[in-house]
Amino acid sequence: MKFSSFLILISVLLLNCQNKDNQATKAAIKKKADTLQIVEDSNQKTTDSVTAIKSQKTHQLILTSNALQAINTTTGSTTEIPFGKPFDEMKEIVTRILQSKPISEGINAECGAGRLKMASWNNGLTLVFQKKGAQSVESESPWEFAGWYVSLNPRNTTKITTMSGIGIGSTRGEMESAYVIIVKKSSLGYEFSTTSGLYGIFDGMGKEAKITNMWSGVSCNFR
Repeated sequence: MKFSSFLILISVLLLNCQNKDNQATKAAIKKKADTLQIVEDSNQKTTDSVTAIKSQKTHQLILTSNALQAINTTTGSTTEIPFGKPFDEMKEIVTRILQSKPISEGINAECGAGRLKMASWNNGLTLVFQKKGAQSVESESPWEFAGWYVSLNPRNTTKITTMSGIGIGSTRGEMESAYVIIVKKSSLGYEFSTTSGLYGIFDGMGKEAKITNMWSGVSCNFR
């Protein structure tokens, strides 16, 4: 009788230990799953920084109003590159994304906005820089990113566009499908503008008229 009671006691103890082990295993699995979920959520919320853009080759440059954007072609995340960034940093960022150096750099002293420093790439993109609060090129204030300009691409390299795919060669019909625009005739041609700050020129008035120039921010257009 005592021996039977002893066996029953041992069985109960073993069963309790097994239940505790199962509970501990389930808790560990749940904790691991929760941790993985947190990591996944964190990864989904990660956005690229300008530092990441300068250290990777997976970005595409996008035109936008009063800035540029870089889209990560792997993750789809976008990073705004706002006006105000210094010349050297902007040149490094754009050179990294386009995988090519500027084909020209210089200062134009004849612009209505005063002296402007410009850097141009072989895809038709020109970045415009201005010294904040200073009109003199000898001033100690830095050249800051103040505008961009896109013209016809003479070397047939990949063209740069807005997120909606609008760029040099897009038609007026395509532009009006993506943006609300105002068109007026000026000494430059058929100018268009958006309320957000995109500007450009069509080579005609009709729906099939094509964009020949686009810009945003400070420009050096002679009217």
